[in-house]
Amino acid sequence: MNLRLASILSFFALALTLILGLGMDTRQSEAAPAGTSDQFTYLPFVTKAPDLFITGLEISQSVQDANNTVPLVANRPTVVRVYTATTSGSSVPNTSVTLTATRNGTPLTSVVSNTKTASAASSRASLDSTYNVTLPASWLSGTVQITARITGQSNGSFTQSITFNSVPTLNVVIVPVNYTHTPTSTTFPGPNVEQISDWMMRAYPLSNMNVSFHPTGLNFTGNLREAASWEQLLEDVSVLKEGEIGFYNSTVYYGYIDFDCGWFNCSTGGIAGIGWIGFRAAVGFHHPNTEVTGELAGHEIGHNFGRYHAPCGVSGTNWSTDPKHAGASIGEYGLDGIGGTLELLSPAGYVDMMSYCDPVWVSDYTYKALYTDQVNNGAFIWTPSQESLVIRGSVAQDGVVSLNPVYILPQTAVSPQNGLYEVELLDAAGNVITTHPVDLLVAEEEGVSARAVHGVVPAPGVPVAELRIVEVASGTAVAHRTLSTAGLAVNATLNQRSDAATVSWGIADVPANVRYTADNGLTWTTVGLNVLGGSLEVDLSNLPGGANGRFQIILADQGTPTRFEVALATPLADKQPTAWISGPGIVTAGTPTALYAFGSDAEDGALSNFAWSVDGVAVEAESALFLHELAPGEHVVTLRATTSSGQTAVASTIVTVTP
Repeated sequence: MNLRLASILSFFALALTLILGLGMDTRQSEAAPAGTSDQFTYLPFVTKAPDLFITGLEISQSVQDANNTVPLVANRPTVVRVYTATTSGSSVPNTSVTLTATRNGTPLTSVVSNTKTASAASSRASLDSTYNVTLPASWLSGTVQITARITGQSNGSFTQSITFNSVPTLNVVIVPVNYTHTPTSTTFPGPNVEQISDWMMRAYPLSNMNVSFHPTGLNFTGNLREAASWEQLLEDVSVLKEGEIGFYNSTVYYGYIDFDCGWFNCSTGGIAGIGWIGFRAAVGFHHPNTEVTGELAGHEIGHNFGRYHAPCGVSGTNWSTDPKHAGASIGEYGLDGIGGTLELLSPAGYVDMMSYCDPVWVSDYTYKALYTDQVNNGAFIWTPSQESLVIRGSVAQDGVVSLNPVYILPQTAVSPQNGLYEVELLDAAGNVITTHPVDLLVAEEEGVSARAVHGVVPAPGVPVAELRIVEVASGTAVAHRTLSTAGLAVNATLNQRSDAATVSWGIADVPANVRYTADNGLTWTTVGLNVLGGSLEVDLSNLPGGANGRFQIILADQGTPTRFEVALATPLADKQPTAWISGPGIVTAGTPTALYAFGSDAEDGALSNFAWSVDGVAVEAESALFLHELAPGEHVVTLRATTSSGQTAVASTIVTVTP
């Protein structure tokens, strides 16, 4: 062998030794005797290749499945769960993940998770086994390409494209119900504190809610331990909405009743709320426990979004047939407390909010349906267009229809959703002038089954003397109501005092709705429903202020539009607005969180002109304030809401940031 060949072979042998040593560690070999130097392999220049990899991303805002098919809402707090695995089967301590993103090719600010031990096999059932990264606000719109990789490692990355979808703002008018319980003659004032937005913003597919309080609320007398009173209260809230913004408006009118054992049977339980299925009016109680209040509102407003009951504690209707939702299970893992104290909700332990069981969250099945309904229907705003007959009536279990007083109002005629009934409009000779389909409204809770016909149909060019309700399937007329074709002469008067007024019109035996406007009819506040006696005492203290305040009396059961107006002699002053903040009070350092602004004003309704400050320093934000990079400790967040007339309301909350 010559020297050149020997040198080459020696180098090859050394390289082979180094390569073979890559798979070995430096611990003592169990086969070698102790104390000998040949039991160790030292590799001072060669490092072991990393075996930690990212296996998937799960992007959740309330609930998500393994394939990320639950839609994402723009500008909504979002968590990415990063799943890891190792080839060795051993966890890897002191690691973090880095998330980078681009939108339309433009890089976004990267995010680094907290340092922790990476799991050798992440599981959806274990929140600790995944890196859980709350995304920055700047990422939460449009289509974003997200790449996750182990920090400091070039291989093993995972990329996913996600789209954040725009969803219309949900508008809710809280109607405080001043409830007089007839068995005890006790009155329970309507609540003036809102407790539904926090839970709904966590569970519903929304980026924003506008919430306002009805200026005067609703006076209701009955016995809410009985089904009939719940049906009547729901009807009253619906009529209130009808006369102010139109029944088909996408705004939810939510009657708010003070919870008290004086009317609710605390020993045996009872009905706690009811809402139309597919039509946006509902009622429910205000409970001292804010979670209960929010969950109940989520349930009843869920009915308004077209959801039926989930089968746990109550008979389910139109529920998912997927086995994962058996027993009303939420079906997939939910996430609550995003931006605060993150909590994983197991499908084995949580049931859908449309059930009667506990604990509740939103299933992927319901979440997708809520999303679709709000996208399709959440932007509909009613605007008056033509004189229309507003037709309402209850349907008994035996099918008998009892028609309510009929009012003619400027309304927008809307195509019925089901058209199970028709209304025939007849002239004085008994001839059918025209026929229109009308809806069947349904509301169901345990022990209550409310049915009502409802329609908004254009008023014909001739007086209507009678209307008939016809069941389409059988062609049978099931109800009729006679209207007056004789014009009524009315002399409306008003006796105004400092904080009250008497509105009089003198026709005692004809029902009338009475409403008030301070802006020349752009907005209305109903102060009396189906009033008999020809006069009404009105409390002026909560009515909107303005220079053009006047009342309108609308007579029922008239064949042609019959409305009369009377103005205030002295204008009412603007009322003071209110403001409040919802969102988590405790957050983890480095985790973005969102706080939401709310404001209500008698004149403007829901407010949208907000200014924020954190620890006295102004920050740029609108209805949602995304907080990040706050130092550990307590921080004072202040909200200022301003009305169109320049009135302001201020609210503050303390956010505690933990290390």
